[in-house]
Amino acid sequence: MSISPTMPVKHRRSMNEKKTLLREWEQSNLTIKAFCPEKQIPLSDFRTWIKQFDMGQKRPARRKIANQFISIIPNPAMDMSVPFVENLLPDNSRLVIHHP
Repeated sequence: MSISPTMPVKHRRSMNEKKTLLREWEQSNLTIKAFCPEKQIPLSDFRTWIKQFDMGQKRPARRKIANQFISIIPNPAMDMSVPFVENLLPDNSRLVIHHP
């Protein structure tokens, strides 16, 4: 049985090639879904490499956050006896900031 010339041949990559591509992805600002087509890598293969080389924990998950910093400007007319800012933290403790 001969291989048809129209049938795509899957390229087998060496361990070094895989690691190089994984490093390139880590240093890029691309998602896996954007990186793989650019490099002509099947998404399933790339995910297997991540598991194979235990790289799942190396790159933090991306969260879409508009701004991570909130500017708080004090009002000079505020009563100094009450807290300026009070925030409830995830562990249910309170962060209280009095007027600066």
